[in-house]
Amino acid sequence: MGLEFGHNLGLRRALRGLPLSPLVPGYGRLVARQRALGLRHIGDALVERGRVLGVLDGVFEEGGARRRQHIGADRLRQLGAARGGAYGPLLAQLEAVQLQDPAALRRILLYQLVELLQAHPQGADPATAVALGVCPQEAGPLVRVAAAHLRLDAEQRRAMEELADAWADGKVRRAAGLAALLPAGGGGDALLRRRLAEIAERVKEADDALDAAREAEKAGDARAAEDCMLRAARLASDCPRALLGLVRLHRAGGGAGVGAGPAAGGEKPGPAAVYDEGARHREVLTVLPAPEAVTVALSPAPPAADVANGRRVVRLTRVPGGPTGITEITDLSPAGGWVDPSPPFGQEVRYAALPLRDGRIDGPPVVSDVLLVAPDVSGLRSTTGRGRIEATWTEPSGALGVRAQLVGPAGPVGGAEVRTGALTATGLGVGAYVLRVRCRYRSPDGAVIESAGAEHPVTVDPWPTPVDRLDATAAHGAVRFSWSGGDDADVRLVAWPAGPPEPGAELTDDPARPWPAPLPWAAGSGGGLVPPPGSVTRVSALAVLGPRAVAGPGLVVECPPAVAGARVERVGGGRARVTFDWPAEAGEVAATVEQDGASTVHRVVARSTYVREGLYVDVAPSAFSVTLSAAPRTPDAVVVPPPGGAVRVPADIAVSYRIVPGARRALRRGPSLLRVTLSCPGEVPADLPEFVLVARSGNGRDPVRPRTPTDGTTLLRVGGSTLTPGSPVELPVPSGLRPPYALRGFLLGEGAADVRLDEPSPTTLVVR
Repeated sequence: MGLEFGHNLGLRRALRGLPLSPLVPGYGRLVARQRALGLRHIGDALVERGRVLGVLDGVFEEGGARRRQHIGADRLRQLGAARGGAYGPLLAQLEAVQLQDPAALRRILLYQLVELLQAHPQGADPATAVALGVCPQEAGPLVRVAAAHLRLDAEQRRAMEELADAWADGKVRRAAGLAALLPAGGGGDALLRRRLAEIAERVKEADDALDAAREAEKAGDARAAEDCMLRAARLASDCPRALLGLVRLHRAGGGAGVGAGPAAGGEKPGPAAVYDEGARHREVLTVLPAPEAVTVALSPAPPAADVANGRRVVRLTRVPGGPTGITEITDLSPAGGWVDPSPPFGQEVRYAALPLRDGRIDGPPVVSDVLLVAPDVSGLRSTTGRGRIEATWTEPSGALGVRAQLVGPAGPVGGAEVRTGALTATGLGVGAYVLRVRCRYRSPDGAVIESAGAEHPVTVDPWPTPVDRLDATAAHGAVRFSWSGGDDADVRLVAWPAGPPEPGAELTDDPARPWPAPLPWAAGSGGGLVPPPGSVTRVSALAVLGPRAVAGPGLVVECPPAVAGARVERVGGGRARVTFDWPAEAGEVAATVEQDGASTVHRVVARSTYVREGLYVDVAPSAFSVTLSAAPRTPDAVVVPPPGGAVRVPADIAVSYRIVPGARRALRRGPSLLRVTLSCPGEVPADLPEFVLVARSGNGRDPVRPRTPTDGTTLLRVGGSTLTPGSPVELPVPSGLRPPYALRGFLLGEGAADVRLDEPSPTTLVVR
């Protein structure tokens, strides 16, 4: 067995020298999987730990009891089943490569080992190859031939690795471009040399077909020219001349389908495409522009498998003064067809769908009409308010900006504020409006072009005039409201359950958040409303006109809780004592005294002070009333005292009487006189009580005073109507009783409880 490269050993088609290129389609994907696993080369995935690779006349695993085992498709399948997991995709791809070409696995491994050795500072040392997992017996020959092997720069290595993909995809023009970067003659790699020769031959055949097409076109034979162009496209699928020639010839012959959708310019579809040598298919290619993409679809729609594998779709971009750009469209639309995710804004494009067979162009294309890529804005929507329109939209990423125009009943509207993605127009009258938004784009020649424009109709409805001021006045247990504004509206006084909206907020009739009902307060005197005792209510004005309303200002109305058990009594000295039951949860209680037409909050008392000192108020002799209520808890609130709760205290009317001894005559006194005097501030009431003087005799030396008007003998009666302030009534006391006896006056009648009886000293009322 020879141990040098160049021996004719190993499997059929085994290499006699080192490869310059892996020449395997999908090599880039294979390397990506290899590097994701952290492998230096594919051999790291082919042997178990502690074993080495033999690469001289094939790929072998050496070491262990079996000593030497060839690594082929069966072994790769075993490794994939044993390792699985992350190694599965890589080993499955290597197995597919091995089944396709038994020599490909060794080409890949040698290509990677040579690259690593040439890049290593000690690449000429056999120990370096051993460290890479190569069998020690083959390490020396490998490093010697690697050192003498042609070294590739980065650009040449990229060309070597991409060449097989370009050839497999039929991209002969790209393959020829990559071949031009490689050493002439394949650098000693026989398989590469044959592939380069095939590429050169295919390029010549494609060029000959193009020349024949040009001659046929000059001769006016469009059918022959199209056949030659189709042959060139089959030979070189990436030949721009062949592709553009097919599009030009097929459209010139009237066979191409034209199908720009309404958004592409509104043209009707042209004649259907006729191809496949028998006019068996009539298809139209439609393009539907969107803000960021263009959807391309065939009509009638082909089967799903035919969309993915049976058509090749390209975008043709017209460049003024330059070659037409050709871009492959590979993204599929979920709804069927294809999606161009990044169309060139501001440029004219066509789309062409070419039928494929075995991955090669197999017929003339179906071509769309010219589309100017100038999409309109998306998501154009608006809201209206009181004389106002607010609109928003989304601009395509390639737009320079927009031009927005609002047209109303009287023509274009000026003064609208336009900003990125939005417009606001105010001061508008009621009526129908149309908003037009056009996107601006930069064309290749530097000019600014505009999109067709998106239109959005909007109506400004009548809105109520809002309430601008709300006032409230409390009187007689009720509150009266007044306001300004809301002249053309139904003004409602409401209490919002979850906080009122800001004044000026525009509201529509929304079942999800209905407007509150008007205040359910009872009507009071003078047109006022009576709030519930103990309530604190934020009252807001709401101007309503049909299904629209405008929130107005608000204020707080507080009706403190009523105070029960109130009692008031004069205690002399111009004072009155007030007692009551302290209301629950009240911090302070206010006493309001009404007397002589004036109302004064005389005192506000805290609970602790009331318990310790009581509550006293200064009063005049005239009648008065005391109203008690819990002190308000809300600052700046309109306070409405609760109805009732006032205690009326009559004027301090007093009747005084005196027994005036009679004049002494000789040894005896004349008859005593009863003097009754009325003291009354203000007007004398008509129902003054009657005064009676009662006498009670006694059995002992000290007679007992009468306790009631019937506890004795009635001596005198003075009617209330005979009493006037400042004019005492004097009557002689009858002398028919035998002393000793005691006298006492009483007040009788309905008004007796409201008149105070001012009695003299009891000693002056005893007659002995």
